[in-house]
Amino acid sequence: MKVPKPLADAFGAPFQDAVIATLVKEKLLSGAEELESPRFLARSVIPHVQRLSELFNRKDSEAEPVSRDAGLDPYWTTGSNPKNLRLSYFLSFMPPNLFRVASVWAELSRLGYRWPEGLPFRALEWGAGPATGACGVSAGEHHAPIGLPRNGSWALIDQDRPMLQLGEKWAQKYFSSHEHAWETRLFHRKLDFTQPMLPRNAPKFGLWLMSYFLNEATPGQLTGAAERFVAEWDRHVEDEGLIVIVEPALKAQSRKLLELRRQLLELRERGKGLSYQVLLPCLGHQACGALSAPEDWCHEETVWWRPPYLRRIDQMAGLDRKSLAFSYLVIAKSKRPMSELLPATRGFQRFERLVSPSHSEGKDLEFYLCGKEGKRRARYRPGSDEDRIGRGDIIADGQVRGDRLHSRVESFQTLL
Repeated sequence: MKVPKPLADAFGAPFQDAVIATLVKEKLLSGAEELESPRFLARSVIPHVQRLSELFNRKDSEAEPVSRDAGLDPYWTTGSNPKNLRLSYFLSFMPPNLFRVASVWAELSRLGYRWPEGLPFRALEWGAGPATGACGVSAGEHHAPIGLPRNGSWALIDQDRPMLQLGEKWAQKYFSSHEHAWETRLFHRKLDFTQPMLPRNAPKFGLWLMSYFLNEATPGQLTGAAERFVAEWDRHVEDEGLIVIVEPALKAQSRKLLELRRQLLELRERGKGLSYQVLLPCLGHQACGALSAPEDWCHEETVWWRPPYLRRIDQMAGLDRKSLAFSYLVIAKSKRPMSELLPATRGFQRFERLVSPSHSEGKDLEFYLCGKEGKRRARYRPGSDEDRIGRGDIIADGQVRGDRLHSRVESFQTLL
């Protein structure tokens, strides 16, 4: 994954001003000066940020791992100050999650995906919270466009009504900053994986977005999830529509996403789900190299410039979010081949993606590569600094010899 510089730099002072203006208008902040006050942050924000961070990372107060395979209990109803809890979430977790979704959008754009001509922009976000994913799409489309219509609509679904209402205000402000005239509708709904996700008479959507949605489910709740999702997508996703799923980089949570992908491929083998193409990050329907190893998982990592206030929060909370890790999956409801959906792949037969940073071993670069043969450790000797390759790069039609423990990239046709 390669994030364009304008997107990575898009969270400076103007973004901060928009965040503060929204919070002041909604009476969650009295003014910008509160974010300059170490006393205010230490009393009203940092304890909530630390607690939420431990919760999302499946840690208890003793910093010991607990129930990493478990789902998340509702967290908005706990604690003595829900106002500051929501303020802290919005300040600290909304911006990085927004950027993660925008990064996925930028990867689609980089590989040439374009919104199908004539397909209206009607989108749905599950677990929307403060419209984080919808705003991530807005940021991605502004800095790395795929041709979304200027007019469109979002259905935002979440189990916390006050956060949804804050998200509606924030989304309208943020959309307008990118000249997106997208309407929003709010749906307050509790998470229940045993029931149909939408009423049968609900409309179809061109974009189905789940941002940190599976994170709140247990593995047991996701048994047979692909079949249930395909039934929903058959009914509620437009032909040529997109399904985008973004999840944490934690091993157990990432493997939930890999397991969903595996189930989807099994459905295809049985003649079901044939209309669904796995686009990213895998560029195909090969078996997952990470899922085959019990201790392995798959995640991306991107770098951004944090809002100035978020740097202060991170410093006080003991967090380091200069780089952001996450897992993701992009599926197209289309029978078109990948070469048509992602034109940058046209003319090539084989793809491997670097799924780790590359580091120097003598004159070689060493990294992990993932493709049709699964995940393997590999080396490549660049001819110059311009030939260096790194995490997220895609090798097209590479000549690779060796086994999963010791492979060497001899050459490749091009680097995507």
